[in-house]
Amino acid sequence: MIDRREPATSSDDSGFGLVEIVVSMFLLALLAVAFLPLLIESLRVSVTNSKVATANQILSEQLDAIALVPRTCAAFDAFESAAIPNVTDERGTIYQADRDVTGCAPASYPASVTIVLTVSIVGEPGIGSRATTFAIVESLN
Repeated sequence: MIDRREPATSSDDSGFGLVEIVVSMFLLALLAVAFLPLLIESLRVSVTNSKVATANQILSEQLDAIALVPRTCAAFDAFESAAIPNVTDERGTIYQADRDVTGCAPASYPASVTIVLTVSIVGEPGIGSRATTFAIVESLN
């Protein structure tokens, strides 16, 4: 014959009590608060890296534009003084590029000129990108 009675339960092990649940929630909240500064700092670094990457991309485009400049001093002077439009990304960050060409009055040709390209972020002086390159000048005009 099979015994179909319910097993006897003890009132001591019936599950978690309210105190255990509150203590575990407190410990979980304490861990979350401990990791919050790390999360905030990583988000800030991610935004800064994104801005630097965009500045590097704009700088790369400016370096590519040097290859299209005719190899004369007059062309490099025009390249330096040409207006460069500001670039605004999807977050509203404004990037400003600048060109500086030096050494374009050599005594003999061919010669080299130094070109310094800078991309800065308007309102954030510590973030940006800068490159220095040289180009061959074959004549004055």
